[in-house]
Amino acid sequence: MSDLDSVAQALGLPADLVSRSAAARAAAAGTTTEEVLGAWGGGGPVATTTPPPVEEDSTEAPAPSEPEPAPVADPIPTQPQVPVAETTDVEVASGEPPVLVGAHDNPMAIIAGAVALFVAILLLGLVGPSIPVDEPGARSSAVVLSEAGLEGRDLYGDLGCGGCHTQMVRPVIADVGIGPVTLSDTNQVLGARRFGPDLSNIGNRMSGAQMESIIRGGAGHSVANLSGDAMDQLVAYLLQSAPPGGG
Repeated sequence: MSDLDSVAQALGLPADLVSRSAAARAAAAGTTTEEVLGAWGGGGPVATTTPPPVEEDSTEAPAPSEPEPAPVADPIPTQPQVPVAETTDVEVASGEPPVLVGAHDNPMAIIAGAVALFVAILLLGLVGPSIPVDEPGARSSAVVLSEAGLEGRDLYGDLGCGGCHTQMVRPVIADVGIGPVTLSDTNQVLGARRFGPDLSNIGNRMSGAQMESIIRGGAGHSVANLSGDAMDQLVAYLLQSAPPGGG
């Protein structure tokens, strides 16, 4: 029986585990596996090899040199003393302090100028465009209404037709094709808003039968329940709303 088998049998461990343990012990102790197994089989300690002592370097390190003293800065030169001038007494003027006098305001002149400016703007903005002129830019249609047409114009105003229709062709691109410009038409109801089409030249664009059909609810128009005479008067006013040269 070899030393490995006897040691394994004595320790009660597998032979391969005892072999690996002996090899590791031998490597750590600097000896052979057989010596480790022999020591384990005899119950003695495993001999270890002592590494040779490391010789110390006999060269002594130089002693640290003392730090050199820092240079002493030159003393800060002192500023020469400046002689202080002697103060003299200041003479104070006697009497009342001066008063600043400015130009006098004239509030009435400012108010009069503002009123004049307002009147000028009013004349240019409201009165000026309503003056009839012969030029095609803004003119009166000068339509002469019959008695039935005058009754129809009053009925037109009572029904509130001017709330949805204007009778005012403007000199703008949007009104091209409606008819001649009628900004200063005095015989027509100018109207406030143009939800529906402009009616200042409707007599040149539509027949009486077409107008009556629309007034009674055609083409999405609201229904107006009028008697025969009232309908004839309203249609007469619309037919006569045809400025000369409207086409």
